Amino acid sequence: MGQLAVKQQTQEQQATTLSIIDTVDLEAVQSTLSKINQFQMVIQNTLKREHDFGVIPGTGKPTLLKPGAEKIHMLFGVTSEYEVTEKIQDYDKGFFAFTIRCMIYKDGNKITEGVGHCNTKERKYIKQDAYTLANTCLKMAKKRAQIDATLTLASLSEIFTQDIEDIKEFTQTENIETMTLKMQHKLN
Repeated sequence: MGQLAVKQQTQEQQATTLSIIDTVDLEAVQSTLSKINQFQMVIQNTLKREHDFGVIPGTGKPTLLKPGAEKIHMLFGVTSEYEVTEKIQDYDKGFFAFTIRCMIYKDGNKITEGVGHCNTKERKYIKQDAYTLANTCLKMAKKRAQIDATLTLASLSEIFTQDIEDIKEFTQTENIETMTLKMQHKLN
């Protein structure tokens, strides 16, 4: 009896899948894919390198930056709202963490959302005073959520990534620290 029910459920799922495929307007899909491709080309040709997006040596894709995400929002005529979904503010231990949800709306209708997280135990923040970083982490989580939502909104995940700028900042910090140590050794 159990095997028969599973077999029947599987057949129903396949029938539902087929009926969804049968209802797809292939011309409309082709038109939409063409528009997405054209929009991606406009974005690539319009956004400014090192301002709207950054290219990190050794990575496959450039990373979308906050100014670029804001321009894309303007192009689409969308608005964004933010919600703190997780907040840890441990003043005794100096640990702060925020998870933010960015919801993007067009004419009052929710189009998509993104999520971003940041905390004071991230590698780039470890050597800094956690108490002065609470607001920085909040803003970074918000930015990450905005970029996550924007990549989905504009179908840009195949040409941009996110959070690579964090690696760049970390690498720059490490390079500066390494150069400083080398300079100190040469002076001694």
